[in-house]
Amino acid sequence: MNELELLRNQIDQIDRELLPLFLKRMECAHKVADYKRKNNMPVLDKTREQQILDHKMSLVEPDLAKTVRSFYSNMMKLSRLAQAKDLIAEENRTPWLDNFDKRELKLNPVVAYQGVPGANSETALLKFFGKDCKSINTTTFAQVVDAVEEGSVDYGILPLENSSTGTIATAYDLLETRNAHIIAEVEVPIDHCLVGLPDAKLEYIRTVYSHEQGYMQCREFFKKYPKMEFHPYHNTAMAAKMIVETDDIDKAAIASKRTTEIYNLKVLAENISTIGGNTTRFAVIAKRGLLNENCKKISILFTLPDEGESGALSQILSVFADNDLNLVKIESKPDHNGSFEYLFFVDFEGNLLSPAVNSVMSEISSHTSYLKVLGNY
Repeated sequence: MNELELLRNQIDQIDRELLPLFLKRMECAHKVADYKRKNNMPVLDKTREQQILDHKMSLVEPDLAKTVRSFYSNMMKLSRLAQAKDLIAEENRTPWLDNFDKRELKLNPVVAYQGVPGANSETALLKFFGKDCKSINTTTFAQVVDAVEEGSVDYGILPLENSSTGTIATAYDLLETRNAHIIAEVEVPIDHCLVGLPDAKLEYIRTVYSHEQGYMQCREFFKKYPKMEFHPYHNTAMAAKMIVETDDIDKAAIASKRTTEIYNLKVLAENISTIGGNTTRFAVIAKRGLLNENCKKISILFTLPDEGESGALSQILSVFADNDLNLVKIESKPDHNGSFEYLFFVDFEGNLLSPAVNSVMSEISSHTSYLKVLGNY
């Protein structure tokens, strides 16, 4: 037997001694979960964990301190996950599901969208619900959410992000602060055109109207026409409708080709988006979340207990990695309280009907000061 085999045998022997101790530790963790359930205590006791880690690190040489910390930190994660599973199993602790129902989409719904006929939000609506769907249109995104919350419509359409310009902050603000949940998503290719009155010519145009997002997605095109002045408007289709009402051939709008058919306009320039394949992802929203076996993506937002704490976010992200959950998106934005704290928006793959996923949600909840599930769809 060579030296390597001898060392491996020693490691095997140590592992045999470690395993019973580890199982005994996990047995104690289950008893801790029972105590915490009876006394309504959270899974995570950050102060105690930090004290333990600091103490363990102090027992070894400095060059081994980080390794020892990682070893004990991973054991604590396993203990917390076991406790979270126990608490869910024993008391069905899933507060994030209070606003969800196990149901399917409503037949013949009424759906609200922002804009006027020809708007990209209407295109998303028609793509998801079909051309026979009954719809109402509003001036603002907030009015879409108002209609959903009031129950005057069954569903609403909100744009979430564009492949060129990124997240649409207004929509995420509404999902953060209002009682609405994502129940589906729809991707719509965006075919921005510069449209004008039938007698207009490109060289006549001096003023261009559009939603700010539409203009941002076409900025490279307008660099060639510095005399054109941009004016923001509610949305692209509403801008197209407005220039018809002004009857002024030196005004144009950034809008879809479909608006030219609806409002008798002319395409002055086609495909003016800066980036090819320009696409917007829309959310279908409802007052209560929808849950069924077809749901594959979960969207959440959370805040951290202490933004100044080193590794607070990485601890949460490691929960996804440790449980083999695919993280699709993560984005942060400042909270509205002016304290330089941040909200984190995360999309990941999973279904909240799964006990394993709910265990992960409980683990995530234990690391956050605020957690909201925006949807499972």
